[in-house]
Amino acid sequence: MPSALETTNGVDDGEVQHQNGFHKNGLLGHPNGTTKELSYAEIAGEVERYPDSGITVLIVGCGPGGLMSALECWRKGCTVQLIDRAYAPVNTGDVFCLQPSCMSVYRHWPRMSKEIEEEQYDAGISYWHNTGDRIYGPGPPEFNDPEALEGRQGPRVGFMQGRIKFFNMLLRQVKRCGIPVTWGRRVVEYYEDEAAGLGGVVLESGEKLEADVVIAADGIKTNSGKLIAGYTADPKDSGQSIYRAGYSPDFTKEDREVLERWPTKPGDVPEWQFWLGAGLHLSAMVSNDMIVWGLTHKDEYAPDGTESWNASVEPEEVVDLMERVAPGWHPAVSALLKTTPRGSLVHWKLRWRDLLQEWTSPGGRIVQVGDSAHSFLPASGNGATQALEDAISLASCLHVAGRNNVAIATKVHNRLRYERVSCAQKMSFVNTQQHHFTDWSAITENPKLIRTRFPSWVWKHDPEEYAYKKYGEGFLHVITNGKSPLQNTNYPPGHTHKPWTVEEVRMDLLNDVNIGAALDGDWS
Repeated sequence: MPSALETTNGVDDGEVQHQNGFHKNGLLGHPNGTTKELSYAEIAGEVERYPDSGITVLIVGCGPGGLMSALECWRKGCTVQLIDRAYAPVNTGDVFCLQPSCMSVYRHWPRMSKEIEEEQYDAGISYWHNTGDRIYGPGPPEFNDPEALEGRQGPRVGFMQGRIKFFNMLLRQVKRCGIPVTWGRRVVEYYEDEAAGLGGVVLESGEKLEADVVIAADGIKTNSGKLIAGYTADPKDSGQSIYRAGYSPDFTKEDREVLERWPTKPGDVPEWQFWLGAGLHLSAMVSNDMIVWGLTHKDEYAPDGTESWNASVEPEEVVDLMERVAPGWHPAVSALLKTTPRGSLVHWKLRWRDLLQEWTSPGGRIVQVGDSAHSFLPASGNGATQALEDAISLASCLHVAGRNNVAIATKVHNRLRYERVSCAQKMSFVNTQQHHFTDWSAITENPKLIRTRFPSWVWKHDPEEYAYKKYGEGFLHVITNGKSPLQNTNYPPGHTHKPWTVEEVRMDLLNDVNIGAALDGDWS
């Protein structure tokens, strides 16, 4: 751990005012102008910050990847500023899965670690035939099996995090750290000035903002690709779409069939259920404060999905599709879907942008993280995880490099992450194939095989530790233009990585290739 030269004290928002959020030399500033000297024990109990690195960081986008980039860069001594095109925090969404690989870092953030454990959905997972016969469970995700918990650092990691709760937790911590956030700033162009050693953005207003490094965390529609790749990647159809909804359980209070199937009372642990039919699957969770469900299906069953969160779908449309494709659904499932309030159901076309090897601008001053660099499909359970891993890895590389080597640090980070992310992306197709085209003879013999795959090479990884360990090797690789080898060890052991495209995967699916079985190396 670093020396506790600067620390946040973890007080509630607004309770303490301080310039730029910095507490110098263990002194906490109070509103009345007095100071209180913190004991070492008090400092060590909260967030310890590394000394000022002199590096300035501008982050575009206030999603989880952007907010976590801000927090980790701040913890590693950078001066950070956040901007977002929205005019206020966006409190929408339902849930996402975060794996232990991105959660161990919260051991450095005691208050957030506590909030995660209090607010997450530590749900058991069960699997059902669409007709209502139980296949397996409920049980924990693979990363919470008893043997997987040994030596784990950080908070207990539940299966699902509420997107709104998690977003607001990050935003509160950003505020406690004094990191400025400016809303309503739309970026129309990214640029870099290599001679001056700066990256920058042009806002819709014409104003320019610059920093030592600019992090593009503004999602799949980022225009940072124009600078990095020379073009903005066009989306490709993955062959799948999803109907998705999240709403209050108040809408089910009058439906006896739903209440009998999913009784809930305060303190109950929710159950995440996968309902499997030929060619599609439904995931659903009924908790004390949220109902969330999603039906993933092949595009040919309902080709009218869009890459937009516009709510314009009626639940009866989903029920009709389910019965048409895989007849005989348990009536409680149909009843649950019909409780979905109008205006809260979307039909999202799962589109894909083939992974590019370069996530940084030529001069290294602009770097993409999260969906800006790599899109994921929901079945991987990995998109948010890899976005947070990006944030942790990039901040660590900047910390090692120092201000004089910022442009190299972003490229080292890119080289350390590319192969791992590529492999993690492929897990979405492995899991979808397992749920849509299940080998029932194998499942009958061993029902545990139905479980969604969360490979140990994903959840055992520590991106902070890995960046510190491999930075030197990555540095030599970058400055020698690849002549000095870099052997990454953060993807499946024994796997020989090669770039792939969604078209190649779609052809494999059309030819009935078992994606999981065809993978070389140990993907367990």
